[in-house]
Amino acid sequence: MTEPHRAAGARNIPPDQVALLQRIQGLALESGQLLQQMYETGGDARTSVEAITEINAIDRDRDLTEIKARAAGVPAEWIDRVRTLGQRGYPWRDDQSLPDPAPRAQRRTIRRVAEDVEQLKDMAAVHAAYVHSKPVDELVSAMEQAVTQQIHRNMAALWMRAGRTAESIGMSARERTVLWAVTPQEWQQRVGHYLTDKDLGELHTRWRGHGDPAIATAARKSLSRLARAGEHGPDIPLPDMPMPPRQMLSEAHTAVAGPDFSDGAESAAISAAVEAALPEELSVDWSADSHPFPATSGPQNEHRADSELEP
Repeated sequence: MTEPHRAAGARNIPPDQVALLQRIQGLALESGQLLQQMYETGGDARTSVEAITEINAIDRDRDLTEIKARAAGVPAEWIDRVRTLGQRGYPWRDDQSLPDPAPRAQRRTIRRVAEDVEQLKDMAAVHAAYVHSKPVDELVSAMEQAVTQQIHRNMAALWMRAGRTAESIGMSARERTVLWAVTPQEWQQRVGHYLTDKDLGELHTRWRGHGDPAIATAARKSLSRLARAGEHGPDIPLPDMPMPPRQMLSEAHTAVAGPDFSDGAESAAISAAVEAALPEELSVDWSADSHPFPATSGPQNEHRADSELEP
């Protein structure tokens, strides 16, 4: 495949951004053509269902590519332009014009949200793998109970920060849903990575790392900034918050209970034990200074306080 040209109209665009814009326009064009073909050819109900399924898959791919493009710094005006051109039936042209992006003040990027959501998914997968790696009849130690509780607090903190930040940077409800979504197959891959590709020592180390109180501490400080900016507080409604932590944990544990990992009896016992251990609700009080965010610090990791969101 040849490298895309840098130029689009009179602009000099980095090749990686050109590739993303080309893909967005190409997927929008493909989806629109399939939709038009479906209406023009008619067909039975089964054919229509298959076509709609394919169109939805293409649209989801385009949504994910748009999220990636925004994270890479591609102006929203360019993304909107190429999507519209594709939907109207125009293929990418190296000389097509792109609008001038509006001047924007420095603000949080979608990359921050994506990082928090990715860690939430990893936390759920690691916790499910850790629980599954233990013998069913083995007692849970006080240390394990403390780490599990802290993981719940950390997930709740990251979930709140991701949702509030997504709202503050103008992510649509559809974009948030796409970013948070995890298919059953993806859960199996994520959990299987730790059960089959990692030894128990590596799994236990990562599990304890996800229970580091510094994760929630950094989120607390970020939420304090959002509160000062008027984007977080008791009088500010929660935005659309997809996939709460409890659901992530439940889906990850369900993936472990599948036939790919163990027999039915053991899986049922593990699932029952996990469900009993999960709290009724994983939530975060609105206050950035309230008790769900422990003030104590622990070993530093990728969510150190110095990596928190910029105001």
